[in-house]
Amino acid sequence: MIVLNHHHLYYFWVVAREGSIAKACGKLYLAQPTISAQIIQLEKSLGKKLFEREKKKLILTEDGRLVLEYADAIFNTAQELLDAVHDRPSPRVMRVQLGIVDQVSKQVAQMLLREIYRFRPDAQVTVFEGALEPMLAQLKSHATDLVLSNIEVPIEAAADYEKVEIGALSIIFVASPALARQVRAFPGDLTKIPLLLPTRASPVWAGVERYLNERKITPSISGEIQDVELLRLLTIDGMGAAPLNPLTVKEDLRSRRLVRLGRGPGDVKDPVWLVSPKRHRLNPIAQHLLRNFRLRM
Repeated sequence: MIVLNHHHLYYFWVVAREGSIAKACGKLYLAQPTISAQIIQLEKSLGKKLFEREKKKLILTEDGRLVLEYADAIFNTAQELLDAVHDRPSPRVMRVQLGIVDQVSKQVAQMLLREIYRFRPDAQVTVFEGALEPMLAQLKSHATDLVLSNIEVPIEAAADYEKVEIGALSIIFVASPALARQVRAFPGDLTKIPLLLPTRASPVWAGVERYLNERKITPSISGEIQDVELLRLLTIDGMGAAPLNPLTVKEDLRSRRLVRLGRGPGDVKDPVWLVSPKRHRLNPIAQHLLRNFRLRM
């Protein structure tokens, strides 16, 4: 059994929070070599490298981020213990690290954040945005508590994660008013205007391809855009028609910046999942969202 030296862990915690050993020296009133030696001892006892040097900066490794998460819990709890013993009020701040895949509608992300603050008004939320693969890596290393995604977790990685479908948004074709005037017969006239699509990783891409192939429609694809907000803006600018969910374009349709084309495709959906790591100890906010948060249109 490894006996963890809490002094070593504390010095690591301060350095990680301050961002450098030099800044930690001022907090700890210790010399730089002393602090460096303590961190080296912690790395040796754990058998893991916790920091990498990058352009004179200390960057946490994946193992370092995991250790920091537990160190946060340990030392924040210790402070609460001291406050309780001395009868000092100490309202616990609940933190959650949230990853959002960049193809998810910003309106869906906004709804999720509203639910977090409704559940815990004092919550401190950190939001990361990007592609699914790095988000899953952060989940696996426990640097992130939960990921909001509209892309399916790859089969080969599914054993490491749990997912809950929180909704499936319908998809409609929209275009700027000028482009929409060229579409008299939907969906056949989609061949007369350029079409913008999400990238192929998105279930929407596959659904739209199936919808068009079944009707023997071969449109001119002018772009595949990963970021849903950029896809929306390019559509408003008249760069092409696009398949988007009504939640994303609700205000654009109301203001006539965009126009809906026809009534289809009813069978193309944009599913949204919450993805969590397979582990016993879940962040309480993440646990609440997995159990209770669902999209209601």
